[in-house]
Amino acid sequence: MPLISLEYVDTLDANNKKKVLNFSTSLLKEPVNKSSLFVIRVDGKSMQPVILDRTLVVADLSQREIKDGEIYLVYYDNKMWIKKAKKELHEMTFVSINIEYAHLVYRESEVRVVAKAVLSFNTF
Repeated sequence: MPLISLEYVDTLDANNKKKVLNFSTSLLKEPVNKSSLFVIRVDGKSMQPVILDRTLVVADLSQREIKDGEIYLVYYDNKMWIKKAKKELHEMTFVSINIEYAHLVYRESEVRVVAKAVLSFNTF
């Protein structure tokens, strides 16, 4: 099986050293643009139990078309957030999965969709 290797800097690690995430292409459940993939570490519990705090998420910058139920990285209030797209009455919103963070809801018109999450790795 072909491997994908992605370099990233873990900003939650005080050393800020470059790291590499290697994974098999067989783990990808949908077609991706391999040159548009990047890795980010999640800081927070708002997407638990699906995405745990400190999980590595592989995202595809080329996938910005919003689909109900999919998880995206969105830019809001000068921060990057990871949220699930949810179809509301007349618009899409981005919501937290963890009920304790149900107050974190952003309308599509308030955010810039950065990338679609395509894979996650819990590293502890």
